[in-house]
Amino acid sequence: MRELLLGLDVGTTATKAILFDLDGQVVASASTSYGLITPAPDWVEQDPAEFWRAVVTTCQQLVSVLKSGDRILALCQSSQAGTTIPVDACGEPLYNAFSWLDARGKDHEALVRQKLGDDYIRTTTGWTLRDVFSLQHIGWLRLNRPDLFASVRYFMFVNDFIGFRLTGERCMNPSDAGVTQIFNIAENDWDQNILNLLAVRKEQLSPLFPSGHLVGKITGTAAEQTGLPEGLPVFNGAHDQYSTAIGVGVTSPGKVSLSCGTAWVLLAVPPSREAGLQTSMAIGRHAVPGQWGGIQSLGGVGASFEWLLNQVWGGSEMGRERSGLYPALNYAASQSGVGANGLQCVPVSGSSTSLTHPAGGSFLGLSLPHTLADMTRAAMEGIAFELRLAVNALRIAGVAVNELTMVGGAARSAVWTQIVCDVIAVPVIVPQVSDAAARGAAILAGVGAGAFGSISEGIAAFKVEENRLLPDAEHCRRYDDLFETYRQSAGLLDALLPKP
Repeated sequence: MRELLLGLDVGTTATKAILFDLDGQVVASASTSYGLITPAPDWVEQDPAEFWRAVVTTCQQLVSVLKSGDRILALCQSSQAGTTIPVDACGEPLYNAFSWLDARGKDHEALVRQKLGDDYIRTTTGWTLRDVFSLQHIGWLRLNRPDLFASVRYFMFVNDFIGFRLTGERCMNPSDAGVTQIFNIAENDWDQNILNLLAVRKEQLSPLFPSGHLVGKITGTAAEQTGLPEGLPVFNGAHDQYSTAIGVGVTSPGKVSLSCGTAWVLLAVPPSREAGLQTSMAIGRHAVPGQWGGIQSLGGVGASFEWLLNQVWGGSEMGRERSGLYPALNYAASQSGVGANGLQCVPVSGSSTSLTHPAGGSFLGLSLPHTLADMTRAAMEGIAFELRLAVNALRIAGVAVNELTMVGGAARSAVWTQIVCDVIAVPVIVPQVSDAAARGAAILAGVGAGAFGSISEGIAAFKVEENRLLPDAEHCRRYDDLFETYRQSAGLLDALLPKP
């Protein structure tokens, strides 16, 4: 008989469900995609029913491959955060979900700034005031759809919406709550001043409990739809970046995770809330008890590299075969060498810590002898330099960066990971996983179910093969000089290009 844990990862464009055994081996996995709805400029919505259908479909697929005697011990959810779902008393949506990407709330953002101020939002919620996330979604609804606002019984988010569908119980976790910009990170509760501004009662938001808390058990209705056993325990999850951090073992100060996708996202563990607030990171409560977390996005630097792949390497013309370019691309970068023969690349969208490049990026120093290999290497190095800007800002604020764990697309490149290692000058760990968020959720499920005595014990049980890269001392010295040149070049470029 196999005892299994189910990690559910409800993301922005897809839901993934994975069954793990107690050694962290993947037994079965399934994924279902869904889309974004953009009815007007700055409006980004999603159909909440699609979230639930994706959960149902993926769970059904997992259950269909179970063997006789297999037993699922528990379920836990990793989820996107900052997405808002207004519902009635039965938990049925009254409107599409406002995606965390939805930026229609500019007028309400100005109102919040006038009434409470930027400093209050930053120090209270851990996040810089922005025109996105639930604070502005709910405010927009109150200002622009008062009839609909008055009919809302509860404001839910992806974590508690799916949890309610599974168990009939409302329950929220602190790391997801933090992204709403309604949560007081010091008091570990919904903030009354912000609720007053929104004209929302605290009981309209789900009760808050730690990650790993028992939400409830799978109801008969949910069991009938998903195929999961009725009575299966469901434990409180975490924001997907924090679930990823658990999945790769980033749970204490000095350890930092780097998720490499369209955006590159750092997650660090500040020694205190106060230290975290000295950075430009979004600060919140880690899914690990007693720890803080900080999230820093480098913007669309990954998209800059995709541009190179599509427009320079011809990937846009290859259709499904474009994935075959990656080995050639990495080989080319390895042939260019440190410094890309004097060619620099400033990515289109960089770090929000020091330099940003919204007006556009550039290749600097391009000459006739330069090759496609040099352009590729320069793009990898430019993005690594943007990462160093963010890491330097963390260190100045007292947040240690002693090792970096990379996951995502760039982590599959032996060349790029070594560039990052040499530019940042710390060991880089590359775990052999593609399911870190679901893995982290499954570890939380295992702790809740009693399979593991603690999160650290669960991480040890789920230990995966990893590559550990060490900085090359000579390369580090050369990159120190190149980084200073990059800072000057990027600053000059920002000054010269017209602002959008």
